[in-house]
Amino acid sequence: MYDLLIFTRKKLNKYLNYTLSLLLGCGIGALGLYFYIKNLDTYKDLTNSNSTSHSFNFAVQKASPAVVSIYSDKIISRYNSSPFSDRFNSIFGKNNRNRIESSLGSGVIFSSDGYVLTNQHVIGDSSLNIIVELDDGVKKNATIIGIDKGTDLAVLKINSERELTSIEIADSNKLKIGDVVLAIGNPYGLGQSVSMGIVSATGREFNNPFSDYIQTDASINRGNSGGALIDIHGRLVGINTLIKSSSGGSEGVGLSIPSTNVLSIVNDLIQYGEVRRGWLGFGIDRREAIRGNLVVASIFKNSPAEKAAMKIGDKIIQINQEEGSYKNLYQQFARSKPGFIIAFKVERDGQLLDIELTAGQNPTN
Repeated sequence: MYDLLIFTRKKLNKYLNYTLSLLLGCGIGALGLYFYIKNLDTYKDLTNSNSTSHSFNFAVQKASPAVVSIYSDKIISRYNSSPFSDRFNSIFGKNNRNRIESSLGSGVIFSSDGYVLTNQHVIGDSSLNIIVELDDGVKKNATIIGIDKGTDLAVLKINSERELTSIEIADSNKLKIGDVVLAIGNPYGLGQSVSMGIVSATGREFNNPFSDYIQTDASINRGNSGGALIDIHGRLVGINTLIKSSSGGSEGVGLSIPSTNVLSIVNDLIQYGEVRRGWLGFGIDRREAIRGNLVVASIFKNSPAEKAAMKIGDKIIQINQEEGSYKNLYQQFARSKPGFIIAFKVERDGQLLDIELTAGQNPTN
């Protein structure tokens, strides 16, 4: 009888283990099936052409009322037709005759009382007539408040009986390579159009010492200049300015001025009609900059750099206690005003030296 009880208990334990294993296996299988179905639904959602979960319509609807078209008749100097072109000299000398050229571009309303931001090359040094067309087709005459050739930015003013929709501005310093962006403008005069791309790079320099461009592969063409580069939340992250192209059309390399750089420029243009930049008075060796080194290559006479005893060959290690990088140098320079003090730590003949440089008045202003 005792042996029978032991045998029966062993069989019960064996069946109980089988049952528990079966239940555990079913539980794991059910859990796996749940996640499989959930992932399958997500996949269907991504591939379903009727799905709106990944549409950027919200961002476009939010930003597009603040994006305008700009038409201008600008006076062009024959030997200096844009802020990025070389001066033209005929074989008989400089041709100083001016001409009138019609220009097409885009702009962004950044203030509800009618301040409009665009590129300087859209309106030229001076314009006979500037028309701003709002997103609803209403056209307004505009006046120039200020221009900055250094960054190729300009501020216009239009008068309106109603409060205008202005664009929300985001911090472009938070952009990451791979982020989705949208370009809104008036390419080729077709009317307001939207193209999508990603941030291809940041901190790009292109034929401009003030450049700190955002590079994107969103389609930017003639007429997009001065238009908005926005994030997926409909906030301004850049002003579309240039393309790198062998054909004259979009080839996937567009350059935009970051919104954080734009803000400081706009404030000066509205307040003074010009940008009051500080002047440091030294140049950097570009070949060394490509390698990640900031080496002083030139120093202007009677400049702040000369007065601070900076020398050719000095390697900049730190700028205001931050890394001595080209990006940091640009940011400190772009933000500086006459009288600002910038602290440099440089390496000279194997020794580290501290140099305080007081920015002067930019002689080009």
